[in-house]
Amino acid sequence: MKKQSIFLRMLMTVAFVAGAVFASQAQNTVSGKLFPIGSETPVYGAEVYVGNSQDAVARTDHNGYFNVEVAEDAELRIEYPGYKTVYVSADRDKDILLQMEVREKKDDLVNAYGKSVKVQASLNPQSRDGILVLESEDQQFKYWFDTRVYFDGAAYFGDNEEIGNGVNIRRARFAMKTILYGHWGGEFDIDLAYNEVDLKDAYIRYIGNKWQLKAGNFKEPFSMERTTTSRYLTFIERPMIDQLAPSRHMGIAFRSWGQRYFFEGGVFSSEIANDLMQDENKSNGTNSGFSTTARFAFTPIKKDKQVLHLGIAGSYRTPKIPEIGDPESSFRFNTRAETSINRKKYLDTDWVEHADFMTLAGAEIAFAHENIKVSGEFIRGCIHRDENEVPEGEDKAVIQGFFAGAGWLVNNANYFYNMSEAEFSQIDFIDPHKGVFEIAARYDYTDANTFKDDAKVPYIQGGAAEAYTLGLNYYFNYNVKVMLNYSYVNNDRWADGKGKYDVDKTLPDGESGIDFHMIQARIEIDF
Repeated sequence: MKKQSIFLRMLMTVAFVAGAVFASQAQNTVSGKLFPIGSETPVYGAEVYVGNSQDAVARTDHNGYFNVEVAEDAELRIEYPGYKTVYVSADRDKDILLQMEVREKKDDLVNAYGKSVKVQASLNPQSRDGILVLESEDQQFKYWFDTRVYFDGAAYFGDNEEIGNGVNIRRARFAMKTILYGHWGGEFDIDLAYNEVDLKDAYIRYIGNKWQLKAGNFKEPFSMERTTTSRYLTFIERPMIDQLAPSRHMGIAFRSWGQRYFFEGGVFSSEIANDLMQDENKSNGTNSGFSTTARFAFTPIKKDKQVLHLGIAGSYRTPKIPEIGDPESSFRFNTRAETSINRKKYLDTDWVEHADFMTLAGAEIAFAHENIKVSGEFIRGCIHRDENEVPEGEDKAVIQGFFAGAGWLVNNANYFYNMSEAEFSQIDFIDPHKGVFEIAARYDYTDANTFKDDAKVPYIQGGAAEAYTLGLNYYFNYNVKVMLNYSYVNNDRWADGKGKYDVDKTLPDGESGIDFHMIQARIEIDF
């Protein structure tokens, strides 16, 4: 009995060892596909290892696929430069979809000068609302594009003035923006429309906790309509009075914002230096002029999908360097009639000479509740002239005007307000796979005439005009939309482009002036 017992134990031991050896040799097929997190582009060339082995058993193909046969108790290790290592247990994972995270930092490297430097993490490509974004995992480094193409067409109808119909590329913009080390940022933006290279934004900024300091060439903080990018505008063109608001100039500005307030103010000089400015400075020591501009906004109502915006702005401005043939110490206001294809400027004060400085004041109001928005602005400019150089009573020239409008997103979207910019930005889609219709209307009025006392003839004959506009927009998605505008423009008898256009000024307002209708359309893509 004792010998039999010993024999049975030996058989059981052999069977156990054999089973263990067999089990350890059991094979399992593991297949998978690799993507970077947030991207649909597969990882090609990632190496698959078994355990701590340094010899790869497989590599992912162009579609990100791999397929290996390993023991059931094996652990796979998947590596790719710039990404964190992925570990896979073969006994649990058979057919898997893996996402690889970028490394925070690579190891120290030695540069050409023999110094040890840190090489920053690889950037993870993502598509956010149709915009290509490259961002590190720790969000300290970020690059993204702001590219736009607008294709416009317009037709004009009127009895008083011949206006040519046509089409053009209204904007062909390319911009690159970045955030570096979490706090430093910059932008480079050019426009190639009209077969010309026009430098737009070009600045450096430092970003703090709800504040920033910016230096370079960018828009002065004045008027919500002016500072809002054209991508988010409800109508094809901005209102006429908006031309009075300052645009891009070189300067430095500070911005701060909170839950209910926004402030930005800065000091600015001229536009980006050109040959004329450089020659004037070199030959005559001419100053480029300066301006101080600030904007403040407050939101007494700010809830989810509801906001009341109140804003004010002001600017003090000295004359800039004139172009060749233009008088010094002068200001001029002129504007097209809410269209870029008809480039005639009916409102034109010509050069208001002997100017010491100019002041601008603006007021803004806007209210949005879900898919309904109403807004309006008033802007007034006053040119102060040297009393010793102009006739008595003509020491000021005033340009002022306002606009009011409303928009209705008929379906599938709400208006979105951005407190850090104090403006309405990209609409908030309810379902990004469905389109959105928008109906809008606007009235605007601009008066560039300045009268003395009770005179019937203005001594500054810049003209006055009003425009009624209806708009219909369709947003296919975040990136593509089509716009259709109808406008009626009513100019007074002084709006003759400083004598360029034939107007019978002996007739009273209402019976004279160049009035016309126009239909404009735009196809827009932003990417």
